[in-house]
Amino acid sequence: MRLALQRGNARRGPRGLVLYDREAALRAVTWKHAATLEVGRRVNGSTSADHATWRMTWSPSLRHHPVALTQAADLIKEGCMPARVHDHESSNHLRRDANAARRAMPRTPEEVLAFLPHGTSDWRSVLAALLKLHNGKHSTKDKGVSFKTMADRQRFYFGFFAELRRETRFKIDPRQLRGKHVEAMVERWVERGLSTATIHNYLSFLRTFAEWLGKCGMVREPAFYVGSESPHAHRHQIATVDQSWSTHGVDIEATIQKVAQVDSWVGLQLELCHRFGLRPKEARHFRPHEAERTRAQALPADAEAHPECDTFVRLLQGTKGGRLRDVPVTTDEQRELLARLKRLVPPGGYVGRANKTALQNQHRFYYVVRRLGISKKVMGVVAHGLRHQLANDLFEEHAGVASPVRGGDVPTEAMASTRYRVSRLLGHARERAAAFYIGSRRNVSAAKKKGDDDDGGNDQGGAPCSPA
Repeated sequence: MRLALQRGNARRGPRGLVLYDREAALRAVTWKHAATLEVGRRVNGSTSADHATWRMTWSPSLRHHPVALTQAADLIKEGCMPARVHDHESSNHLRRDANAARRAMPRTPEEVLAFLPHGTSDWRSVLAALLKLHNGKHSTKDKGVSFKTMADRQRFYFGFFAELRRETRFKIDPRQLRGKHVEAMVERWVERGLSTATIHNYLSFLRTFAEWLGKCGMVREPAFYVGSESPHAHRHQIATVDQSWSTHGVDIEATIQKVAQVDSWVGLQLELCHRFGLRPKEARHFRPHEAERTRAQALPADAEAHPECDTFVRLLQGTKGGRLRDVPVTTDEQRELLARLKRLVPPGGYVGRANKTALQNQHRFYYVVRRLGISKKVMGVVAHGLRHQLANDLFEEHAGVASPVRGGDVPTEAMASTRYRVSRLLGHARERAAAFYIGSRRNVSAAKKKGDDDDGGNDQGGAPCSPA
């Protein structure tokens, strides 16, 4: 407050401290443990208590309440409506006023949205209320979404509106989102060099948010914002480059052994990815004592896709969308790994440090693999490439010819049946999802032709995005 007095934004009056600066007033009610904020009109250059128009009590439990701060900010007009702060010495008076203010505060998301006017500066409270109302719902289906999806949405929405307000001229509240705001942000994303997959994901998030606001169709397809000829217009998920470790000259067994020397649990998780085609998250949540299933216990679709297999392992924890699947056990290496895991992991436990949380084990996994150079920048591969490795190896084993992405000329009959086996193994219900890993004859041929026309140059945008 001393700084406010020095700057001429406040003065001491007979009844307390009068603040003429909006930010100083907010700091006053935030810093004081308990105070009453009095807002009045300035009459002939002075402020009189007879002209008080609004009064609100603050207590330790309410002084940081975002809705209350916004209410004060909306009522204190800089230069025309000063704020007066009074100290209270009576604890009973303070307790009574604080309880009354607490009862007047909006509690539910619906009350917060009704309380805060459109265009309010407290956009964070508006966004938090909208997330509390809608974030647990799927965008198109009548079901919920995972905690990861909810966290990704929340992180994106807060970052989106913060950047929109900070870097553009649009100082809006989230309920005022319009098409021009989306266009401005897409232009920034392209300038920042974000990948095609990231831009498409961000627009998908915004499309879902617009539906929450009742503005279906407001967020258009990516080509509308970047142009149909832009490389960001279309997201190509069909593999045109093999992401397998062996294709990049990586010795899988030796690399996993080096990882195990640094961290034995991370080494086991990578070995699960290699032997069973698991995602890293599935490997970290794998429970070996509860996983084995007989053919009669396996899911009918998985048992049908692998008629020669009598033993499966069930995956449920950590799977994408919570969809369970049964992975066939067909090799001695798989059986040896399962037996080893049962010796190392206690009953009911998972493959990872038992005294760490799932998030801590995740951070440890990616720290170790990056430390040993398992990244696009260093070795040209990532942990997810082990799924590509198994998918392409399995395709070649059953089709008798290399997969399209590895340059094989696959007969149509073998393509259909083997592609279905690969899709089921990797946990995809759609047969065409196998093309994310093994490619397709048409797309691979087109990519090769384009490469010849470009003198063998590679696409600077990187490999197409594959599913998680």
